[in-house]
Parts: sequence; structure tokens; C-alpha cells
Amino acid sequence: MITVFGIVLGTFFHDDDRFGTAMRIWSEFDAHLLLYVFLPALIFESAFNSDWHVFRKIFWQVVMMAGPMLIVATGLSALMMRYILGYDGEFTFTACLLYGAIISATDPVAVVSLLKELGASKKISTMIEGESLLNDGTAMVVFFVLLDMVEGNEASAGDILLTFLNLSGGGPVLGIVFGFFVSFLLSKIHNNYVLEVNTTIVACYIMFYLAEFTALHCSGILALVALGLFMSFKGKTKISAESEHALHHVWGYVGFIAETLIFILSGVIIGERIIVSGI
Repeated sequence: MITVFGIVLGTFFHDDDRFGTAMRIWSEFDAHLLLYVFLPALIFESAFNSDWHVFRKIFWQVVMMAGPMLIVATGLSALMMRYILGYDGEFTFTACLLYGAIISATDPVAVVSLLKELGASKKISTMIEGESLLNDGTAMVVFFVLLDMVEGNEASAGDILLTFLNLSGGGPVLGIVFGFFVSFLLSKIHNNYVLEVNTTIVACYIMFYLAEFTALHCSGILALVALGLFMSFKGKTKISAESEHALHHVWGYVGFIAETLIFILSGVIIGERIIVSGI
């Protein structure tokens, strides 16, 4: 419904007034900026609010679905594009694999919400949400590795393997290191929920940008997942008892706002494309 609302805004509000101008500006929102502004908040909030004790019990099931099964899904999608839908020529098999990596990333928001309404077990909800967290990170790692190949960057099998290991292994290590650092900072703050909330938000974004835009060149998404799970496991013990409730509520609200804005912006962009294409 939120996306439909965005489509209505993007399709029918094209007057030269301030609102119509604002819709056109929003429809030209840079995709990379959208990713770098909203993704850290969404990933960290979901990992931080996960039940660590339940997640630990189903960890290997989640890893199996988000790792090997994602690679299988990527390969099957590529085979479908190549041999069933008939994409060939300039659309190489590597490009088909890249497409498979893109569509293999899952979004369980609606499913998890429905499971909560139906009173499903915490284990099932955590498994689906946990798989999505690791799935997003793994899909991005596979995407970047395949993107280099599609762009024609020559690399040996060893270089490709090294890049994959750096992206997939460096992120969790960085997240755990930041987890210890944030826990230490929180242990020095007493009954100041504003400062404690700001500490987690700033650390979340700084770590993501360090992972993605510095020589570390590791997966920012996996780093966020590791940081969020570490905070759920150990970091919560460093949060003041009077601040813990506020911290979870603020992060829950941040996640809600980020999801809502993303769906509205997606609808606005779709609506603008409908107008431009003349449908």
C-alpha cells in the first residue's frame, strides 16, 4: 500500500507548484545516496533487535540458506535467463549470473510482519529475518565479484577468491571489533539515553563507510550484521537499564521510517517512469 501511495504521488502530481516540483526532485534521487543513507539503519536495527539466543540455535541453518543456497539460486536464475528466456549475444552468461545475484536478495518485511500477526514461533520469524540479513550481505559480495568480471577487469581465479574472502570475512571481523569498541564506550555512559542512542547511530554509520570507502574494502552489510548481533549478545549488558527501553524504541522507529521512505520513494520513481514512458 505504501508503494501504491508513492506511485500515485509520482503519477498524478505534476503541477508546477512546490509539491509537484518536490515530487520531480525526489524521483531523481540518486540510488547510491539512497543506499548509503538508509541501508545502515535498516540492517543494524534488524540485527540489533534480533533475539541472540534464538539466532545462535539456528545459526548454521541460516548460514546454509544465505550462503550455498544463495549461490545455487544465482546459478539457477542465470540458467533460466540463458536457456529458457533465451538471452545471449552481448548478454553473456556472466551477466546472467550478475542478474541472478541481484534478484536473489530477499526482503522479508511483509512475511515477518504477517508471522507476528499470526502468532508464529519466535524461531521461525528469527530464521527468516536472520537469513535475510546474511542473504543481503552475501548477495552484495557475489554481486561485486561478478560486477568486476562483467566490466572486463582481468583477474585470476586466485584474485577472485581473495576478493570474495576479503569482502565476506573482513566485514564480520570489522563488525566485531567495532562491537567491542561501542560496548566500551557505552560502559562509560551512565543513564544518558540520548548519548547512548547517538553512540550506536554514529558507530553504525562510521563503520559502514569505513568498510565500503576505505582501503579495507570489505562488506559493509556483513559488518553491520556482525555489529548488530554482537550488540544483541554482549553490548546490551553495557547499556544502562534506564536507557535500554528508549534505545530499542528509537532504533525501531528509525527502522520504520527508513522502510516507509524507501517504499514511498520507490513508488514515486515508478510513477515518474510511467509518465515519461507515456503509459
